[in-house]
Amino acid sequence: MAISEKLMTNKTPQVKSGRQRGQSLVRDESATFTWSETAGSLLKVNIRILCFCGAWPLSDSALAYAYVGAVLLVSLANMAEAALGIAFGQASMDEITFVLPNTLTTACGVAKLAFFLSDRRRYFALVRRTDRLAAPQEWLAAGAAGAAEAVGRRVRAFALFLVALVCVQAVVWFPMPLIASPGEKKLPFGQLPWSNYTQVPLYELSYALQCVSSFTIAIITLGFDCLFMGIMELTALQLDLLSSRLSSLRLDEAACSSEKSRGRGCVAQTAKARDAAHRELCLCIERHQEIIRFTRYLEEMMSPIAMTQFMFSVLSVCLLLFQATYSDDFSAVFRCVAFLPLPGGQMYIYCWAAHRITEKAEALSVAAYSCQWVEASRRFKRSLAIVILRAQQQLVITAGHLYPVNRTTFVSLVNASYSYYALLGQINKR
Repeated sequence: MAISEKLMTNKTPQVKSGRQRGQSLVRDESATFTWSETAGSLLKVNIRILCFCGAWPLSDSALAYAYVGAVLLVSLANMAEAALGIAFGQASMDEITFVLPNTLTTACGVAKLAFFLSDRRRYFALVRRTDRLAAPQEWLAAGAAGAAEAVGRRVRAFALFLVALVCVQAVVWFPMPLIASPGEKKLPFGQLPWSNYTQVPLYELSYALQCVSSFTIAIITLGFDCLFMGIMELTALQLDLLSSRLSSLRLDEAACSSEKSRGRGCVAQTAKARDAAHRELCLCIERHQEIIRFTRYLEEMMSPIAMTQFMFSVLSVCLLLFQATYSDDFSAVFRCVAFLPLPGGQMYIYCWAAHRITEKAEALSVAAYSCQWVEASRRFKRSLAIVILRAQQQLVITAGHLYPVNRTTFVSLVNASYSYYALLGQINKR
């Protein structure tokens, strides 16, 4: 009796209710990522790039968060220096428009980092849910099983390409004042309102501050863009695979053959095959619902960051166009033209990837109609009609819960940038 009580006592702590298991799963999703855990993620390169730049702590240590705080402090100091140069310096309209794009890029990166840090646990959960959504499914064909890994490789390559692009931009922007204006102690971006650098190495410190801050924050802001692009690409892939699964729905010939071999009639053969087809359709419906729920969660987490990027990109493109058009300094024009693709490309990344999700979601209705539903049961046809009607409702990701993120929005943002540029041109001519 004592032995049995002891065994029951040992087993009792291992029993968990459904609610306890759900709470444990939530805690695991929102737990801090570790370096070793990122190795198994499809977004590992994106996370590690953000980690190197101080935006994504991979531990809860004080040192990790001190690094994040140092990145924020340096960025804020760069913005404060630019504000001092504009407020107290003798900057012309041409010089102000040259300073503002870099300041806007820094402010955009700081805003994105603030959004992430304020709700970082839910972003951790977003990445874990992405990996779980893109995990290989039993129903996948052998050729489609590695599709998620192929998309992951493409996302990683694109992230590394953008990092290389920022490095090229740094080579163009940072040494340019030393080359174009030797001995004048010009800074890469905003100029300080004072010129006495003899007592303190203020010029060298300011030069280093602008270079380090601009490079780090550019990697951070592009890193978040690539992270969300990768998540949207993996979501679009799951919709594409679901379309293939729906279009291949048909009566189970194996079930028919099995019933026929037992000597049963056509009615029994067809009934079992129809039941198998309906079960497969129900699994497709569950998968569709899972993708929709994930997309809504993605929209909730991405919405403020995407809206921030759109606002700052429109202003940056406008100012860079103005500077490249009306500046008499060839080095300034060259730097603006070299920098112009970045804010425009950041807008397009979101619009292109989100538009693919909308397109793939709409394609589900055509895929469902393409299956062999004519010989299916009445309940199969009813369920299939519901799938088609639901798929015809657009699955749209919004920015700030105001603007749909798609290619049409990208065109309207480009038009808005050109309108602001034309307005600045009219002001400059007066």
